[in-house]
Amino acid sequence: MITTTMSSQTRLYECCCSRCTSRGTTFSRRRGKKVAKVSRSSSSSSSSSSSGTLDELISIASSDDRGIGSTRRREIESIIDRLLLEEEEEKNTKKNTKEDDLNSLSARWKLLWTSERETLFLLETFQNSLAYQTIDEKEKTLRNAVEFSGGNAFVVESEIEILDERKVNFTFLSAGLKFSNGFTLPVPPVGKGWFENIYVGERYRVARDSRGDTLIVERC
Repeated sequence: MITTTMSSQTRLYECCCSRCTSRGTTFSRRRGKKVAKVSRSSSSSSSSSSSGTLDELISIASSDDRGIGSTRRREIESIIDRLLLEEEEEKNTKKNTKEDDLNSLSARWKLLWTSERETLFLLETFQNSLAYQTIDEKEKTLRNAVEFSGGNAFVVESEIEILDERKVNFTFLSAGLKFSNGFTLPVPPVGKGWFENIYVGERYRVARDSRGDTLIVERC
């Protein structure tokens, strides 16, 4: 994902979240602009084709240790390409419903799988760590966090700008290692980028970013 000049530490977190097994946060500041509403596809209203593809993707991703030492990335990316095509076809044939509100980006997401190297490094090095991504559309914020044992965490705060139904820009605001005793060791964040949501449903979200990394997360 990148048009940015980020250090390894700064990159750590454009990836995680959904029920409880990874670390990632993306942060966001407020901007005075109106936020474009993100259109979403609901798992309950998706076609059987799209549903089957998503089930296949989640099954493989969930058995691939969050992407650590993955030998199945090419297969996963191929399934995501197929999911994207199916979502585009559905978008052209169905109307938005009130159910779309259930599929908001705003949530705490737990990382299921990622190709992002910095996050994978942390997950592999600190084996009991969890990665999360928290998005607040109203406040225009994104937080990526890798939570270590003992209550410590590496947290990156960003501001976001929703450009359209898929694409979201982000700019890093701050980053730091937060200790359980309340002390924070700041790390200067550098960079900005974007991510594009391939799929946003009631339970899962699939995204790719400006650096070419992929994220699969589950709503907590």
